[in-house]
Amino acid sequence: MMSPDLPNAAMSRPRVSVVIPVRNGKDYLQEAMDSVLQQSFTDLELLLIDDGSTDDDYDRYALQDERVRVIHLTGTGVSRARNVGMVQSRGELIAFLDADDVWFPGKLQAQVRYFDEHPDVGVVFGKFIRWPALSGGGFAPASSLIQDASHLTTAEPERSGWLYTRLLDGLLVGMNTAVVRRSVYEAIGGFNEAMRLGEDYDFWLKTSRISQMHSLDGDVALYRIHPASAMHRLSQENPLSILLKMATMRWGLNDQHGNRAPPATFKKRVATTHFDHAYSHFWHGDLAVARRYFRQSLAGDHRRFRSILYLAISNPAIKKVIDLALNRSHQNQNQQQK
Repeated sequence: MMSPDLPNAAMSRPRVSVVIPVRNGKDYLQEAMDSVLQQSFTDLELLLIDDGSTDDDYDRYALQDERVRVIHLTGTGVSRARNVGMVQSRGELIAFLDADDVWFPGKLQAQVRYFDEHPDVGVVFGKFIRWPALSGGGFAPASSLIQDASHLTTAEPERSGWLYTRLLDGLLVGMNTAVVRRSVYEAIGGFNEAMRLGEDYDFWLKTSRISQMHSLDGDVALYRIHPASAMHRLSQENPLSILLKMATMRWGLNDQHGNRAPPATFKKRVATTHFDHAYSHFWHGDLAVARRYFRQSLAGDHRRFRSILYLAISNPAIKKVIDLALNRSHQNQNQQQK
């Protein structure tokens, strides 16, 4: 057991520090940890940040391997957990993994090798495979999806370099795929703990202003998708559009080399986030929020027909008529089948 402020200067320094935040995640945690501890690259430490869990004794995980350290917090959120993990880490390189996801074998070996061959690169990430729940519950075995990542040696040009404008345009950097040089973390100061959503995107936007980021040309992790995943969290405001607008207010549309995100493309990008936000709220039954953001999508000239259509059927009276018609149709079908 470690406290967040315990000095660690006298302890040995591994090459890579892996930060895993967890809150009541015992169902999947062991599989995630195994995917780290069984990596072919072994010069690592694993910092398990227990953020106020009540479902298990997380200190027991430190007994499995001397490279594991457990740090206890009190439910302060994933950004705070990652920041504490980075502060307590000792490695030259810092990697991230969520407690319900899985790394591919050879991932760290490939990334450390790439760092050694490209000292000007501050972040090495990769692609991930979405791992959805099965219709009957549970998940397909990780072994049926996992690939060996140790052979990955080259970067994907379209996803590598000074990525600021490409991040504005929607390039996705999977947090669970990335390894970051300590110097990058020290320069940008970690994750914004005031953000409830989009903190990882904010982190990468800040990173892209000071460092090159390269993506290995292949998959390196599994991303588990279930109702507790970050993908399924909703808020009334559209955090992604707010973040994009704040980024451009601070840095504009140009990267460090004068490459510019076309204003029309950026406008479409923001409108796309409005449509997606509205669409999610529509299917979760929050019609007022849906209507608000379908209007903003329409104002941004994005998916005009679909925006108009969904704006219309987001009207409670119209949706009620449609729902009644669908219910009657289903009842008729059931009667015919009988």
